[in-house]
Amino acid sequence: MEAMPAEGDREQQLLDAAQTLIREGRTLNISLGEVADRVGVSRSLLYVYFDGVPAIIDALFLQHLDRLAARILPELASGEAGYRERASAAYAAYLDYLIESGPILQLILRERHQDSPLGAESQRQFRRLLRRVAEDTRRALSLAPREAFVLLELTAGIPEALARLVRGGEIDRETAHATCRRLVTASVDGFAVAPTT
Repeated sequence: MEAMPAEGDREQQLLDAAQTLIREGRTLNISLGEVADRVGVSRSLLYVYFDGVPAIIDALFLQHLDRLAARILPELASGEAGYRERASAAYAAYLDYLIESGPILQLILRERHQDSPLGAESQRQFRRLLRRVAEDTRRALSLAPREAFVLLELTAGIPEALARLVRGGEIDRETAHATCRRLVTASVDGFAVAPTT
């Protein structure tokens, strides 16, 4: 007799199946039927755990946001290093996260201004993480709040593009890290306010 998976295990299986479908199609347009088929359960069982695809995507987003925060926040908080080094380490951690996890967060965030599947708590946690990183950037570089957000928006594209190249086999991880470090450092240096004499 086959053992029934624990409730948390089943929920994670459903999330893993949805994540795989999103990665394969590079879209959030998945159906409950596809998720159920991937796991080998009935569609009605999905409703025990999630009330629809937006709830699944929201749960995936929270998982990935927690993983990302766990990687980048310690790098930014390392007190002994200067901001340039801390930012470089945080972007390197973001690059590793993207190489390993794929573009799930990017795909979800791309939808945030349209029909966002994110719930209020997910949006609140995302804004909290973004504000924390932007505030650190603002203080370290003596920038206006808007300038800090612009810098983050611009530099986030660096590891995102490099991760896509690594996942596609076009460059290796070491090259991606060296390129990320060079470009992030140049971006930070370009935004740094020179002291007046």
